[in-house]
Amino acid sequence: MTGALQLWILAGALVGGGIALLVSALRPAQPDLVQVLARLAPGNPAAPTGTSPAPIGWKDRIGMWAIRHVPASWWRAVPDTDLQLLGMPLRAYYGEKVAAVLVTLVGVPVVGGLYSLMMGLPLAVPALATVVMAVVAWLLPDRRIAKAAARARVEFRRALSAYIDLIALGRAAGGIGTRQAMETGAGLGRSWPFERIGASVVRSRYSGVPPWDALAELATQQGLPDLDDLADTLRLAGEEGAQVFATLKARSSALRTAITTADRAEVNARSDRLMLPTLVMAAAFIGVVIMAAVFRILAA
Repeated sequence: MTGALQLWILAGALVGGGIALLVSALRPAQPDLVQVLARLAPGNPAAPTGTSPAPIGWKDRIGMWAIRHVPASWWRAVPDTDLQLLGMPLRAYYGEKVAAVLVTLVGVPVVGGLYSLMMGLPLAVPALATVVMAVVAWLLPDRRIAKAAARARVEFRRALSAYIDLIALGRAAGGIGTRQAMETGAGLGRSWPFERIGASVVRSRYSGVPPWDALAELATQQGLPDLDDLADTLRLAGEEGAQVFATLKARSSALRTAITTADRAEVNARSDRLMLPTLVMAAAFIGVVIMAAVFRILAA
């Protein structure tokens, strides 16, 4: 049996195995009753609030298959706070990682094998490339989720500064209580941070939990330290009746200053990254001019 025939047999086996895994993963799965009840619990921020549940896609099906069959020791530390902040279920996270690896295991051997066959390279080259690319594909979803969560936290911080001002104005101008100021301020916004804060505050009314404790729990679950600081300030106003108008205004001003500082740092970092291509192009241009002069002198 020639090496080319062995390569084609290996590629066909990998493609067939990948298709079989995808078909097995896309079969309708029996939901886990424990996980369903946990998602519907009142304290869970991802619990539905009167809206229809999101449809289960193919990544979710792959993720549910992975949760049942893949050993727990294979998974790295799951970014729970980032997933809850993005509203991404655990099954979608697992499904994205497994799908990326499956695509790599199917695509890289075929492309790498054909390239190796044309170039006369040994089979170890595509095999090693497949292993390396599978590891990269396994880690890429974590990096994507971390970047998306960082952008979401920046957006939440911007909305939180406006929410603090609304609470302060409600307490100072309207003379209303802390809970009512929190609910009214959250109801004035239409962005997802306002909706998430409003759902948490309203849920606390029916569960008998103080609204500032609900915000503190939300901050802990989703990694929002600025919201945790606001919850501590509102706790003083609600439990001790402290006048917090000046404190809220100072916190809002400090938060805006931190946002401006972070934006300036991001702009400076992007400017520094843009300097490298500019310097490379300038160096290349100078090199071409100098080499042309050198060649002209040597030709003379």
